[in-house]
Amino acid sequence: MLTAQRRPHRAWLVCLGGALALFAVMGLGVNVFSVYQPEIVRLNGFTDAQGSWITTTRSLFILAALLYVNQLCARLGLRLVMALGVFLVGAGCLCFAWANSFAMYCAAAALTGIGYCWAGMVPISLAIGRWFRRRRGLALGLASAGSGVSTVFAPVLLTRLMEQRGMRATFLWEGAVIFLCGALVWLLVRDLPARMGLEPYGLEHSPAATAAVRQQGRGLSKAQRGLLLLAALFVGATGGPAFSHLTMLYTSTGYNSLFVAALLSYLGAAISIGKILCGQVYDRLGSGGGNLFAFGALLLAQVLCCLAPVGGAALPILAITAFGLGMSITAVSPARWAADLYGPEEYEGGVRTITVFFTGGIFVFGPLPGLLADWTGSYVPAYAVFFLLLLAAFFIVWGLYRKNT
Repeated sequence: MLTAQRRPHRAWLVCLGGALALFAVMGLGVNVFSVYQPEIVRLNGFTDAQGSWITTTRSLFILAALLYVNQLCARLGLRLVMALGVFLVGAGCLCFAWANSFAMYCAAAALTGIGYCWAGMVPISLAIGRWFRRRRGLALGLASAGSGVSTVFAPVLLTRLMEQRGMRATFLWEGAVIFLCGALVWLLVRDLPARMGLEPYGLEHSPAATAAVRQQGRGLSKAQRGLLLLAALFVGATGGPAFSHLTMLYTSTGYNSLFVAALLSYLGAAISIGKILCGQVYDRLGSGGGNLFAFGALLLAQVLCCLAPVGGAALPILAITAFGLGMSITAVSPARWAADLYGPEEYEGGVRTITVFFTGGIFVFGPLPGLLADWTGSYVPAYAVFFLLLLAAFFIVWGLYRKNT
């Protein structure tokens, strides 16, 4: 008599739904937008600063939406909020397709920003927290890797489509794919395992699993919380504007658009691998190992980006590899910091607060690369600034962990 094979836990389908949400809103909606940015600036005669302000507008609306996303999830449910978020990003693509002024581009960016927040890392972190008691680092890494998957193939495809059909048609095709992802998110994501008669993943293996999920710190003082949020602000500068201006950095130093698009595709693979690896490092080596992995890779990336004017193919490939591996700090690390330093009772609020300040860093420092490029004629000085900010964030987080865990 054959033993019935055990079915995978329903939690992994929720993880897949989160990956599809990030595939759409972070990968296609935000990361891949850097393919369009040089073309938008060129076709409309915008300055570099105006190009930066389009992405900064998106960041402003992400920040505004973050202030109420927890309450919205509690009222409407994670499933509905995440699906609506994906559909809003699809609507933003339609607006970009028909934009004919700077104000319209900013309005489209605003829609993208709201949708990105509603289907982004905060609701996904909450979903993973509700559905998983074991392997949370891996689950969060797998879900957040969805944004990297879309970055693998989309830049080259979208660049070729723009060359053949124009930017409007490219935005319309992208919007259609995002709407399809929104429908799949609605089918896969569920709010709570209890509503389906299930226990969270891992709870059935060990009743004490919940207690082992998080380190228990001694609690942060008000001053220490302020330092943690300052670190999140600095990380946001590097994970946001530094990432979104990579195409401008390399095209302005003489690399052709197809090579840069290929770099972005490779970056997507590195992001996916980095997030899964980082989740595993956090699960197996603890927060010290995970933080060192994420900060170390991203610091190295900033140094290599400063060497962009040297030329050649090797340095950009190394820079993109390090950047992709280090981008795990924007997805996996905030939930871990909230778990370790805020504690179980304040976990959900901690995730939101850290993400608010991370997004605040994107907003505050968003115009910096374009402004410095207008002033100095180069994007390299901005990456030197990002290195110093990230280094300061590393020492802040390292010090807080030493005192509180």
